[in-house]
Amino acid sequence: MLRRRNHVALDWEGAWRLDTGGSDYLDRELLDVSVRFAEPIPIRPARLIAEGCALSRAEVERLIEEGKVVSAVRLSGKLSGDFTFTLKR
Repeated sequence: MLRRRNHVALDWEGAWRLDTGGSDYLDRELLDVSVRFAEPIPIRPARLIAEGCALSRAEVERLIEEGKVVSAVRLSGKLSGDFTFTLKR
């Protein structure tokens, strides 16, 4: 994914991944995830969750509103530090 801001291009392709140990996590009712950043890169948690869990961003936003994606940090806006979240199916 290529991001442009203030005339600077950032290529984030391959810069992160969500390791789930395979597709077994799709059958779990609760999924606890820790997100760790090697470098402080501001990103919207909902977008990262959507891409990592193969959901649409709208679906993640809906799950957040319904209380099915919860975190100690605010998941709207941008974060550049480590965080955890729980996905309830």
